[in-house]
Amino acid sequence: IRISRLRARGVQHCSAMPRHRRKRTKTRTHQIKEPGEKELRETPRCFVVKRGNVGNHVKDLVQNMREVMLPNTAKSLRESMMNRIEDYLAVAGGLNVSHLVIFTSTKTSTYMKLCKLPQGPTLTFRVDSFCLARDVKVTQKRPRGGERDWTSAPLQVLNNFGPAAAPAASVQRPCPKPLVAEMLRGLFPAVDVPNFNEAECRRTALFNYDPASDHVHFRHYVVTKKPYGLDRGISKLMRTVRLPKLGNREDIADFVLGGGGAASDSELETTQEAPGRDGKVGIRLTELGPRMKLLLVKAEEGLCTGTVLYHRFVKKTPTQQEILEEKAKQRRKLNERNEKLEKRMGLAKEKDKKQKKKVEKALEMSKRARAAIGEDVEDSCDEEPAEKQRGAEGGGGGGAKKKKKFHPLYGKKSKKDTGDASAAGGTVEFGDSGRDGARGGERSQSGKGKGKGKRKGGGKGKSG
Repeated sequence: IRISRLRARGVQHCSAMPRHRRKRTKTRTHQIKEPGEKELRETPRCFVVKRGNVGNHVKDLVQNMREVMLPNTAKSLRESMMNRIEDYLAVAGGLNVSHLVIFTSTKTSTYMKLCKLPQGPTLTFRVDSFCLARDVKVTQKRPRGGERDWTSAPLQVLNNFGPAAAPAASVQRPCPKPLVAEMLRGLFPAVDVPNFNEAECRRTALFNYDPASDHVHFRHYVVTKKPYGLDRGISKLMRTVRLPKLGNREDIADFVLGGGGAASDSELETTQEAPGRDGKVGIRLTELGPRMKLLLVKAEEGLCTGTVLYHRFVKKTPTQQEILEEKAKQRRKLNERNEKLEKRMGLAKEKDKKQKKKVEKALEMSKRARAAIGEDVEDSCDEEPAEKQRGAEGGGGGGAKKKKKFHPLYGKKSKKDTGDASAAGGTVEFGDSGRDGARGGERSQSGKGKGKGKRKGGGKGKSG
């Protein structure tokens, strides 16, 4: 429209104007580096799922734990009541998934199972208490959390898992700390010290062992940097964004000496010296949530099955332990034998299918060959039963007489009676005496009996 208006005004040479946008679109000039096979194999990945009937709070806890494990987990994974552990194990190999975190709930408490794929071991923790991420943010004045914080895996911190932190004497049957520490350490990727980039350090996951109660406390923080060696009030004054409010202060000294306002329980600042590009920096931790208080209940050798390595409430004698180990060994042998049999059966079924396909192909080729020479296979098959039926009905050309039905009152005549009747010209003579009538009644074959009385001469039957 603009070009036509300009031409109408006398402007002959005019080119189309470019499209104006709010922001300039920039094409990516660099190539995205895809992870290699070694990195895919060494980077731990996990599924965080729930099993059985759980409440809404546990469902939110599962979603919060998926956010903690980002980006090495499936955030939008959908489970169903029909899914089994074998289903997750079947797809774990193709997706390079190394761990499985399962949340279950009973009438008494909530449990978290940490499984190492594909052969175990399995740790079962009882969740004594937990707090969701949304509840943590309510207690903060300025909640922190951006999209860039979830692009890299969190740094893992294990505290008090060494031999120095011995459990208290009041704790009965303390948990095996080396096993717990090793399982938790394998849940997150290790730090690559030579290629470490501090800009990618945005979150941290803390596991703290409490020797007094034998619990493991979990916290999740976001990491920010600030200038090192400055008071909190001065650092707030030096910010270029979110300037502090000084309207209710009579003097700026009150703000500086007061520390710039009190911080909430979930906002912690450290004055530890840390190396950085610009010299010394300070680290600030802001909690994201969730919080969990875990107590180890059971440790198993296999994937949710196998020999029980540790149990907090059940203690077994060495003899019972040997019996259980023997049963587990027999169970493994039985499973191996069943796998071999299933493999053989599968090969046999495939062989039968191939043989069946060969036979069907040969029959189809023979039918095509017969059709090519003009032989109609289906018509010849249909004509044979029709000919048999016509032969049975026609009796070879002349129509066969219908067979008469037998009647009890009208039976066949004997040869002797038919000869006498033909000699006499079809007439029968009866004697005057009743004795001859009685005899005739006895000789008759069509009567009902030998005669009920002397006067009637043998009953109702006909004599000729």
